[in-house]
Amino acid sequence: MPIPCVDVIFQREDRSILYGWRLINPYNDVWALPGGRIAHRENIKQSARRIARHYGLKFRELYLVGVFPVNFPKRADISVAVAASGVSGDVVADGFEFSRFVWMKIPPKRLGANYGRMVAKWLEASKSKAFLTLNRLHEAEEKPNKFN
Repeated sequence: MPIPCVDVIFQREDRSILYGWRLINPYNDVWALPGGRIAHRENIKQSARRIARHYGLKFRELYLVGVFPVNFPKRADISVAVAASGVSGDVVADGFEFSRFVWMKIPPKRLGANYGRMVAKWLEASKSKAFLTLNRLHEAEEKPNKFN
């Protein structure tokens, strides 16, 4: 069964994006986006906020970029890519998943392929006001519904 994940494109006001040097599989020894599994009873925005807190960050707005299935030799993931704007805080590498972080306006060489697709889609789609309006994840989506 595929594992549901969230990968976050943290973008600052100067349009630079956060990339981390991965230490663990899959995607070890490449640049990657911060992310992780969606926890039980968590929605996408809650997952993104948890991931942001883990690395010392906060954000104001969150946008759905797309869904990116990926197959690894021993498992499959379904990654929901989101982009966070209005990012604040001082990013801190945890030394386990990431050894260091950089903010870059151009994606780095040795960026994991799936992350490259996510960033490329965001950079193109974020030029459209209609895309941003339709894909903004609103605060109402953080509140539990009767099914939670």
